[in-house]
Amino acid sequence: MMEHRTLRSLAMANHFMVFVSSVIVTGVISHFLKVYSFRNAHVIYQEVVATITLALSIVAMALPFIHGYKGYLLPVNLIMSYLWMTSFIFSAQDWAGGRCPFNGPLAKCGLKKTVIAFNFLALFFLLCNIVAEGLLWRQSRVEAQPFHTKERPVSDATAGSVPETSSHV
Repeated sequence: MMEHRTLRSLAMANHFMVFVSSVIVTGVISHFLKVYSFRNAHVIYQEVVATITLALSIVAMALPFIHGYKGYLLPVNLIMSYLWMTSFIFSAQDWAGGRCPFNGPLAKCGLKKTVIAFNFLALFFLLCNIVAEGLLWRQSRVEAQPFHTKERPVSDATAGSVPETSSHV
């Protein structure tokens, strides 16, 4: 099994990549909202998910450095991965496959495809983080269980082979 330090480093790196992706998506979508009057539910959804992730990832990047951290962000990563998957689907439906010039905002298709790419990258690194944090969670549970050894039962046939301890001084 991987060491805690390796898993913590992997979790921190994944959180960092999610942070970078959310910064880029937030920046591009904010630009769309500032420059263009086009606002639909998909664009607003992507902005909200990216902004929430931005705030969460700042905290999440620091948590793996705490000694007692044992993968407690696993449920948050599961929820965020579903939100990012939806964001990726919305951006791909709106702007991929030749639909880019016809769907608003009337921005350059390169910026829209940047949003698609970084939506996917955020989703990918959240899924990687689910695995890393799941392993951290599992490893902490295995280490918390006490180690029990089986004692050999003593029967009439083996009674003489087991040395008896006496308290004679």
